[in-house]
Amino acid sequence: MKKSTILMLLGVGVLTACNDPEGQVENDTLSDATADTAVAYQDERGRIEADGAEIKDVGEDFWANINWDAPVVENNELAGAEVEMRSDSEYNIYTMDDRLLFDTDKAQIRPQGEEKLQEIVDQIKDLPKNGQIRVFGHADARASNEYNKELSAERANAVKDWLQNKGGIDTQRLSIEAMGETAPRATNETARGRQLNRRVAVVVVTRQQ
Repeated sequence: MKKSTILMLLGVGVLTACNDPEGQVENDTLSDATADTAVAYQDERGRIEADGAEIKDVGEDFWANINWDAPVVENNELAGAEVEMRSDSEYNIYTMDDRLLFDTDKAQIRPQGEEKLQEIVDQIKDLPKNGQIRVFGHADARASNEYNKELSAERANAVKDWLQNKGGIDTQRLSIEAMGETAPRATNETARGRQLNRRVAVVVVTRQQ
């Protein structure tokens, strides 16, 4: 009897220590569980949520070396939404003309723009859940560099917020980069070239971490 009582008390002590260093077991919830401890709950949903939080940082060098001329991928759904998709061995690039998302010199996403973003979200949901996502804002060279940088930052942030709040993308995966006029796709000497340069690109890491 004494041996059984001691073992039972030791078991309670171990559980208390694991749940809360201060012994406040009532504060322990499934949402506090890590990928390892969630298994003890026999709760698959908890384990997946814990796994999904482990986003691997690819580093700034990775983002600095994005190949904006990666091969175009034919995708009928995205083509219908006027979203261009390019793909490298490690990431996908989804690019939209700024007119699809915003009014001139504005950073509020238009209703039609939300439909385009939803098409991208539908694609992202089929990719690895822990891949980082960066939203790049691009501008043409007509205004000052400072203005272009600020506007592209505001637009990238607007897309990031939409992906998080309406697209259901984990905020830990999301970041932005304001490119301003520094990465043109075409000449800024023509109206067509400037339009190609005014864009938002969503880059999603696809490599297994």
